[in-house]
This record gives sequence, structure tokens and C-alpha cells, in this order.
Amino acid sequence: MGLSQTAWVLIAFILFFILVGKKLWSTLTNSLDERKKMIESELNEAKKLREEAQAELNASLKKQKEINKQILGIIDNAKNTAKQIEADALKKSEIIIKRKEEQAKQKINNAQIDAINSIKNISAELSVKSAKLYIQNQLDSNIQKTLYSESKETLKDKL
Repeated sequence: MGLSQTAWVLIAFILFFILVGKKLWSTLTNSLDERKKMIESELNEAKKLREEAQAELNASLKKQKEINKQILGIIDNAKNTAKQIEADALKKSEIIIKRKEEQAKQKINNAQIDAINSIKNISAELSVKSAKLYIQNQLDSNIQKTLYSESKETLKDKL
């Protein structure tokens, strides 16, 4: 009784897998284990990198918030400074305006005094000229001499 060819092929196939399969299986499992370890280490590295990136992101967000607070502080400070400058400018302009008004009033007063003095001088000159003309035209020489003498006497008494 002989075995058929199919049975011999089956026996050879089973023996082949028993003899070579052990080595092939151990090589295949070792290769898969190494691949698994490599994938796990890459995953761990990726998790570590992700955690570092998250920490950097959190630090960056914190810094951004601090910078935003500083910027808002600077803006508020600038607004307050601008308001203070505006208030100072208004005060200074009011002082300047008051000073200019006072100077203008003083100039007006001086001009009025000058005008009054000019009018007095003109009226005095007119009075003297009209008196001189009146004396020359209306009084004769004897009366003129008498008035001249009296004026001279009055001036001597007053001096």
C-alpha cells in the first residue's frame, strides 16, 4: 500500500512547515515584535512631542495674554497722557488768551490816554492861539503892556 502523491505532498508540506516554519515563525514574530516596539516608541515620541508642543502652546498663549495686558496698559497710559496733555494745553491757551486780552486792554487804555492828551494839547494850543489872536486884534497896545506887566508880576510871585 502506497501513499498517494497528494499524501506525500501533504507530508512534505507539513514537514517543511515544521522544520522551516519554526525558524520562519520565530523570524516573522521577531520582525513583528521589533516593528511593534518601533511603532510604540514612535507613538511615545509623538506623544512626548505633542505634550511639549501643547506646553509651548500654553506658554505662548500665556505670553500672548500678558503682552495683550501690557498693550492695554500702554494704551490706557497713552490715553491718560493724551488727556493730561490736552488739559495742560487748554490751561496754557486760556492763560495766553487772558494775557493777550489784558495786553489788548492795556493798549486800548494807553491809546485812550494818548488820545485824551493829544486832545488836551490841541485844545491848549487852540486856546493859546485864539487868546493871542484876540489880544492882538481886540486890545490896543496899552492894555497889552498892562496885561504883560501883570502876568510878569504874577509869575514872579508864584516862582
